[in-house]
This record gives sequence, structure tokens and C-alpha cells, in this order.
Amino acid sequence: MMTGVILAGGLNRRMGGNRKALLPVEGQPILLRQLKEMSKICNQIIVVANESEAFIPLIESMPSTMNVQLVSDYYVQKGPLSGIHAAAQAASHEFLWIVGCDMPFLSSEAAAAMAQWCQEANVDAVIPVLEGKVHPLHGIYSRLVGSEAEVLLKQEKYRLMGLLDHIDWLPAENVFFENHHLPTQFVTNVNTPEEYNAMLDNLT
Repeated sequence: MMTGVILAGGLNRRMGGNRKALLPVEGQPILLRQLKEMSKICNQIIVVANESEAFIPLIESMPSTMNVQLVSDYYVQKGPLSGIHAAAQAASHEFLWIVGCDMPFLSSEAAAAMAQWCQEANVDAVIPVLEGKVHPLHGIYSRLVGSEAEVLLKQEKYRLMGLLDHIDWLPAENVFFENHHLPTQFVTNVNTPEEYNAMLDNLT
């Protein structure tokens, strides 16, 4: 088991202020889809959100057996890096599966495969790199990266990609997922209304 982490602390500016985590996909809010998928391999799920009131009803509707916690950033509104730092403080497992709240198609199978490799290789993280593009979210991270994130935050260096320059990580490339017979739709995310509508159109 590991800790699932959903980063939901953004301002949603590019989505016109609509909360990306609550956008419906196939009849369910993205956050609900994520909680269900993460619960397959995570017995602790942390939702990092600075304005959590909108998420409380959904989270309270989860089965009591699902351990879902809401936490806030220590370094408020400093992007995903501050969310990773906050989650690492609250995590009870050695490894974290970290995703953005705008990713409707999480894959617990892909996360489990990456986590196994991360543990066997004894590295700080395993990150999807698909068609040459790095996807730092939907990655597996050691809980210990939280201390490195804090160092960067204190230095006012807020880029998530900058964290990768300071940790020991491996790329999970296309061939990795092909060898595990896993599709890579899980990295899909929706930042704008146009991306959201295009994603919905592709489902029909």
C-alpha cells in the first residue's frame, strides 16, 4: 500500500474559476473518479486543498473504510510543489502516488507498476515520460522528497520541474507501459474549458 495524493489547491483561473476537481466526467466529478481509482491500491488518500469547503460533501460521502484526509498547504498558493510538501508531512506510507485534480483517467495499475520499480531501484521517484514529455504528476515519489521540496520553497523556487533536478528519479517511458500492457491515457488533464470539452467529445 501507499499514500495517494490529489493536488487540488489551484485557483482554477484557466478554467474560468470552475473547480476542475468537481467537473463531471461520465456522470461523476473528477475527484470522485480519482478517489475510487486510488482506493484500489492506497489505504490513505490526501487531498491538498486550501479552500476545501466545496470538497467536504463529496469526501464525506465516501465509505467509512476509505481513509481520505483534507490538508492545506504550509506554503500557500505556491503551486504543486507546496502541495507535495504538505502531503509528505501527512503521509503515513513511504511512497506517494501524486496526481493533479484535473486528471480524469487515473490508472492504479500504472501507479502500482511504477511504485514497484521505484522501490526495487531504490530511487526517489518514477515519473512518466511519454513521447519525450515529462509528466511529473501521476508520478510515484518517496515521502522523503518533501524535505527537498521545502528547501526549494524556502528559496522561493516554485517550479515542480525544478524538484526533479534535485532528486534521483527514473523515467517510465512508453516502452515501460507497453511492456506492462498498460494504456497511457492516465496522463490526460484538463486545464481549460476547451480541453475539457475536447476530452468529453473524445468519450462519445
